[in-house]
This record gives sequence, C-alpha cells and structure tokens, in this order.
Amino acid sequence: MIQINLLPIREIKRRKRAKNELLLAALAVVLFLAVLALMVIAYTMQTKRLQHDLEDLQAKRRQYETQLKEIEALEKEKKRLQTRIEIIQNLKKKSGIAVHVLDDIANRTPPDRIWLTKLAQTGTALDMTGMAQDNQTVAKYMLDLEESPYLAGISLGSSKMSKYADRDLMQFVLKSSITVPESAQSSSSKAQ
Repeated sequence: MIQINLLPIREIKRRKRAKNELLLAALAVVLFLAVLALMVIAYTMQTKRLQHDLEDLQAKRRQYETQLKEIEALEKEKKRLQTRIEIIQNLKKKSGIAVHVLDDIANRTPPDRIWLTKLAQTGTALDMTGMAQDNQTVAKYMLDLEESPYLAGISLGSSKMSKYADRDLMQFVLKSSITVPESAQSSSSKAQ
C-alpha cells in the first residue's frame, strides 16, 4: 500500500522558519528601540544634569561679580584715601617749613639796618619787600639769606631810593624760592 502524506510539511517548516525569522527581526527591532530609548533617557538625564550645573555656575558667577564689584569699589576707595594721606603728609611736611622760613628770615634780618614791609608766598616762590639804609646792606642781607637752608635762588627783583621819615632809604624787592632741607625731610619721615 502506498501512503501519501497530504500534509505540506515543507510548507509548514518554511512557514515556521519564516515565523521564527520574523519573530527574531521583531525582537531585534524591539531590542534596538529599547537600547535607543535607554540612550535617549541617558542623554536627557545628562542634559538635565549639565543644565543644572550650568545654572549653578551662572549663580556662582553672579555672586562673584557682586564680590568683584565690591573689590573694585574698595580699591577705588583705597586709592582715594591714599591720595588724601599723601596730601595730608605733604601739608604736614610743608606746614612746619613756613614757620622755619619766617624764623630764619627774622634771625638773619638786622633790625637796625633793614626793615621788611611785606612777605608774599606763592607756592614755593617767596617775595620779600623792605627798606634798607643802602645798597651794601641789601647785598650783605642777600648773602646772609643765601646761607639759609630754607631759601634758594635769592635774587634782587628791584631797588630804588625813596624818602621815608625824612631819610633816604633804599626800597627793595628780593625774590627766592622755598626749599625743604634734607635734614627736615628725613626727620619728618622718621616722625611718621
């Protein structure tokens, strides 16, 4: 007896194989989509973390900017105060000089031969106006003033004969500059 199998075994095997291949392909696509989703989630989390770090850094930068502005303001104030201190130190140094200059002029002026009528100071320039008995007295007075450590560059501005109290007197104007002797500079710097 001949038996004929009418069932299409090859067809069933081929369909089963195709079904398995299709299932594997679908599984590969699902696996690929799952990996892709995980990557998207990881990148999203990393982006959020980086965004948060960026916000923190920007907040710190704003905080440091205010501190930098405060530092700049303090530095400007420091410069302004240093300028004031320098001005005050210069004024202290120069304030005592005027007293010394007047004292030195008074000590070098012979009271019976020269009479000063006016002293005018403009910056470091000093003009002395007065009367003397004669030209030799004015010349000797100029030499005496040249020895002063506080005066330099003594020069005769003008001189003329004039009458005062029925006497002929020499009216003169002397010009000089005021200097600070080194001994006074070093002692004032030591005092500070």
